[in-house]
Amino acid sequence: MALKQTPLSVMIYGKDGDLNQRIVNMYSEKEKIELLNRLVGEIDPKTAESMFERLECFLHPQVSLFIPATGQCPFALSPNHTHPAYSFIYYMQPISNFIVEGKQMSLPLTDGKCLSAMSPGISHQEVQVDFFQSYIAIVIDKALFEMTFLQYAKNIPVYKGEAYVPSPELAGLLRTFMIESREYESYGLLDSMAEMIVHVVVRSVLKGKMTTEGTYEPSVHMLYDRLEVDRTVSYMNSHMQGKITLEQLAEQVNISQGQFSRVFKEVTGQAPIEFLNGMRLDRARGMLLSGGKTMTEIALACGFSSSAYFSSCFQRRFSISPSEYVKVVQTL
Repeated sequence: MALKQTPLSVMIYGKDGDLNQRIVNMYSEKEKIELLNRLVGEIDPKTAESMFERLECFLHPQVSLFIPATGQCPFALSPNHTHPAYSFIYYMQPISNFIVEGKQMSLPLTDGKCLSAMSPGISHQEVQVDFFQSYIAIVIDKALFEMTFLQYAKNIPVYKGEAYVPSPELAGLLRTFMIESREYESYGLLDSMAEMIVHVVVRSVLKGKMTTEGTYEPSVHMLYDRLEVDRTVSYMNSHMQGKITLEQLAEQVNISQGQFSRVFKEVTGQAPIEFLNGMRLDRARGMLLSGGKTMTEIALACGFSSSAYFSSCFQRRFSISPSEYVKVVQTL
């Protein structure tokens, strides 16, 4: 027998209402089905009606949320179904296995929650259970997700149900989105909130996967986040005078040296130490033009072990020695 449980959305925003009020009132019945077809997949009116009865639905053209209310979603239970959009399931409790491309999978949870990702066109299905499941299905328009993702990374992976650690702010954003869609029906604000949700979801999946033990496994895509790249460059800039190793740089973003080197080069086009030496040479060139310091002082201030090594690196990059460079500039 199924266990009776308060719907998650009621717990989130503290009120229950008529089932017909669970769907954003700004859309007609025809528009609601069109939105479902666009994001969830081709759904006949009877299945759509069943979904509206069993789920809390918060519809938007770019991001829609679905929460179990009185039972499992009939479309989710259909064998080998796919979605035209990206789907992310925010689980708040342990779940049974689900099926992806014919294979059973189970998800770990960290602090009682995880975020499962699924790309468009990947066949999957929910397993029939006799207990209440607590989750929020976040369905994101394919074009919007990919456009947002490419602001952080160069290559979009194919998701097949992998588990990620949801960003702490995601739950609050989803809660506010639900309140706005039910209480205020403000197009402009919902549009902005939809974009914010997508950014937070993208950042969540870029941070890394969860292991089967529920621990955190940093992703090779981690440094594609511009903030993470800037962190390592900032470290280089503030520690330039001293010795900087590959190990120290990798520690700044908590990934292995091999991962760090591969990703840093893909983002910047240069190996980390090559990039660092370029920064040092650019700073040294500025100090040469300012004058007032000897070649040795400039070399040491920029992190070179000796003036001879500095001169060698300078010559290799600019095809001119430091002293000759100063003379040429002074004649201009």
